[in-house]
Amino acid sequence: NTMPELPEVETNSRALKSQILHKKILGIEVSGKRVIRNHKNISEIKNKIIGKTITDVFRIGKQVALQLSNREFVLFHLMMTGKLLVNQPSPSSFLAEGEETQSKERKHDRLIIFLSGKNKLVFNDIRQFGKCQVIKNLDGVSGHDPLQISWSDFQKAVLAKDKVLKIFMLEQKPISGIGNIYADEILWSAGIHPLRRTKSLSSAEIKKLFNSTKNILNFAIQKKGTSARDYRLPDGSQGEYYNFRKVYQRAGEKCKKCSGVIQRIMVGGRSTHFCPKHQK
Repeated sequence: NTMPELPEVETNSRALKSQILHKKILGIEVSGKRVIRNHKNISEIKNKIIGKTITDVFRIGKQVALQLSNREFVLFHLMMTGKLLVNQPSPSSFLAEGEETQSKERKHDRLIIFLSGKNKLVFNDIRQFGKCQVIKNLDGVSGHDPLQISWSDFQKAVLAKDKVLKIFMLEQKPISGIGNIYADEILWSAGIHPLRRTKSLSSAEIKKLFNSTKNILNFAIQKKGTSARDYRLPDGSQGEYYNFRKVYQRAGEKCKKCSGVIQRIMVGGRSTHFCPKHQK
């Protein structure tokens, strides 16, 4: 399965912001303790958020943050299958094969925040890896943001330790938000082989990687992310980037940049797609 990456979480945050900004939190319900596993119990959360207004919604790393009027933050980590939906009944397409649809449509709703104006924010998560927590301080929640990182910090991060490039890109520190799909797309765009070691990259190659990272992620945000499996926007619709992908899940196809044929290998336990001809 593919996890939501930076473009999906950014798209989600922007869409949520347009729907829930300035709304007041009136209540919260959870089904099971797992979704709030970082807290002792639901009252701990209730005491911090009820009666507070949402003053901002933004992405931090791969998490969605709601900033509240009391300067607390509600963080949602979507993990593999988490979705934040506003005023949406879960469509039956969210159900696993063979599940009954009727009364079980709400089965995967793990947490509901009731908002002013009869709005509700639903955290729906089939596999229950996702979580919600309320924290006061965002320090250390995320590494450098790839859309905001400066060139010098990027270069330092790449050269800090000698690692296989693809593995370095998937680690969430020092740079957060890039996962398997976009790592492949970025490396294809930059023309760099996924098995290169970070310390073997020239300054010119790191610059290509830097530019490709920003370009691919921004383009994917424009296309509202990738809906390969479970990811949805807050209104239940899908992202379109998957239709525009250049290399991810295109093994055996002709490269869209040269006459090479896309290959698939495993790197650090993750499937990795690249063109052996132009990625050096």
